[in-house]
Amino acid sequence: MEKTLILYPAISMMTLTLFIYVKNYLDNRKAVLNKSIKFSYFKTYKGEVPDYMTVSRQTLKNQFELPIFFYFLISIILAFDKVSQLDIIFAWLFSASRYLHCYIRLSSNYVPYRGKIFQLNMLILIVWWIVFLYNIL
Repeated sequence: MEKTLILYPAISMMTLTLFIYVKNYLDNRKAVLNKSIKFSYFKTYKGEVPDYMTVSRQTLKNQFELPIFFYFLISIILAFDKVSQLDIIFAWLFSASRYLHCYIRLSSNYVPYRGKIFQLNMLILIVWWIVFLYNIL
């Protein structure tokens, strides 16, 4: 099996993060242009902002929390040269569930759905880490 296949879900995740960066920028720009906030808000990020800005910012922040464990595991798997079909499946499951999490957050932001998808993200990573550690120890 081609070990670089594990990079495609990682590239997918990076694409999602870049998309959210662009969305965050556009939301910030919109708020400044329609005078919902003052440009000085960005000095300290304190003050009242429209909800869509908060959601966008939190969604971006989320991409540097749980996904860090995803990227680290992929790095270790590549370093150990231990890429398996199961790893690729776990990676795609995690990536797809992160897309779903972001979609929910940026659309309805319905917390019960978002929470269930977040739990799924965590479960995928926990099981994947356990499988990986079992296989190398």
